[in-house]
Amino acid sequence: MLRKFGLTMVLTLLCSFYANTTFATQMSDTEVLEVGIKEAILKGRSDIKPSVKVELIRLDKVPQKNYYTALFSFYSYSSTYLGEASFIKKNDEYQYAGSLNYGVNRINSTTITVDKQLYSIFYGENFNKRLGSISIEFPNKTFKYNINSIDSSYFVHFQQLPIIDKKEAYPSKITCYDQKHRKLTWHQCARVK
Repeated sequence: MLRKFGLTMVLTLLCSFYANTTFATQMSDTEVLEVGIKEAILKGRSDIKPSVKVELIRLDKVPQKNYYTALFSFYSYSSTYLGEASFIKKNDEYQYAGSLNYGVNRINSTTITVDKQLYSIFYGENFNKRLGSISIEFPNKTFKYNINSIDSSYFVHFQQLPIIDKKEAYPSKITCYDQKHRKLTWHQCARVK
């Protein structure tokens, strides 16, 4: 009886050790997303060093969709880049959806199509929480929207658009305001660092 108990304890400990080791070798969602973003960057650009380290800043979900935008940054050749990449979550795994944008501006926008619906994604860094609100106006001037409160250091904002053609969304006019609703220059808004 004592022998069976001892054997059971040894087997339980070995199974526990195996489970913990397997769990420890699995990558976290953050690591998986950072690797996926890095692969997409390196595939699209030959001038980025393969040793570049991508940092996931935040992950936001398109409202009521299974579509996510990962806000990330990386440093390469004396410049810090801020960007976004799109992912779909299937079977509890994030799969790169083919949309990736980045640049040296700390504020940017792009469009994505989710389930045949066009969305504007407006993302950026609210350096020293300087930004209070942002107004985005589209070229045909029949549609504009505001981001009325930016209360975090980094933000991602989704807006479903009443247009289908991406060409109608560019170039958009972006106006930034500080916490006291004073208009900021583009440099004050997007190139702060």
